Amino acid sequence: MFTLTGPNHIDANTAVHRLTETRKTDLAALRRRLSDALTAAHTFRDPDLTDEANNRRRADMARAAREQAAADLDRIEAQANQAAALVRAVADKTTARPAGGAAEQLLAETRQARAWDRARALLDAGRTTQDVIEGADLDTLHALRTELPTYLAAQHTKPQGLAGAEFTEPDPARVVHTVERALADRLPAEQGAALRARLNLDALEPGLRETLAGLRREVDGTADASNALRSAVAARIADQQAAPHPAA
Repeated sequence: MFTLTGPNHIDANTAVHRLTETRKTDLAALRRRLSDALTAAHTFRDPDLTDEANNRRRADMARAAREQAAADLDRIEAQANQAAALVRAVADKTTARPAGGAAEQLLAETRQARAWDRARALLDAGRTTQDVIEGADLDTLHALRTELPTYLAAQHTKPQGLAGAEFTEPDPARVVHTVERALADRLPAEQGAALRARLNLDALEPGLRETLAGLRREVDGTADASNALRSAVAARIADQQAAPHPAA
């Protein structure tokens, strides 16, 4: 149950836990129910019915099983979408810097600009991104979150000709994730907890979406024989790509 003032960091972490259980337990249970129901449909035989009547009954049972599974999956997916939206809304609201008056905004912008100048000087001198992040205060981390993706992109321009064939653009999401992990550790407890919940959601959600998509194919009857393996591999890859990596 959410608080009267709206969802907070506790609700956000509860939602992430619920999404974890959805993937691990709820979707697996739905897959088993569908499999059992389809097996019962395919093996149904009433000796008092004709072959044609038995075939119709099997088709009706299979259709009913898929319709029920589709309704259950729709409900689970809608709840997952609501939970993910709640986590992001709480993180955005809780970690937003207070607007304040014009003078306060100017002061905050000035502090952040100076923090970025110091951080950029360290980077230009050869310090690694990870070193700068680990030694950063809050103003510097806020500055890094804003400025670092552009800075790193400028340091990695694509070579001309054949040398650029294997060039890979730096992934801004990786470095922003690293900065936000550091922010979560340095922010006041409730703000840090809200941001950490969103970061945990970012790591969880891609694999959950792949699992949902694979089960959707089973429910609507478009899955092939390799669907279960293909879905598991896709979810695993999504987990690996979403996992946090240290900044360079």
